Amino acid sequence: MVLSESKKKEGRFCCAYSCQSKPNPKKGGLCDKHFARKRRKLDPVAVRYNNFKGNAKKRGIGFFVALPEFRKFCIDNKYITVKGRRGQNATIDRRCNAHGYYIWNMQILSNRANASKGSGFSGDSFECPF
Repeated sequence: MVLSESKKKEGRFCCAYSCQSKPNPKKGGLCDKHFARKRRKLDPVAVRYNNFKGNAKKRGIGFFVALPEFRKFCIDNKYITVKGRRGQNATIDRRCNAHGYYIWNMQILSNRANASKGSGFSGDSFECPF
């Protein structure tokens, strides 16, 4: 993303070239859209962690994973590079739906397999440690 210094000094528009949106001074003169793009480019794992944690909170599911643990989980499972909305892309699933998101209760599934699993028991032999 190329930033325009003259637009930043003027302060009427977002600093990104050809963007006519209103800038947010707390976000370095960028609009919300371009600030989100910049954050995703700089640290995609932290952005995904915050979105994931917020979505779990909205759904009323406990989220008990720290950011360093989530980083290690993503690197070990190559999660960030293969995530998306298509059928074969990766999603994070809870092995046992009776518990919240703990590092021991998370697994990578394809989007299709996660949707077909639903909220019921998956039939696997996973034993909840609690």
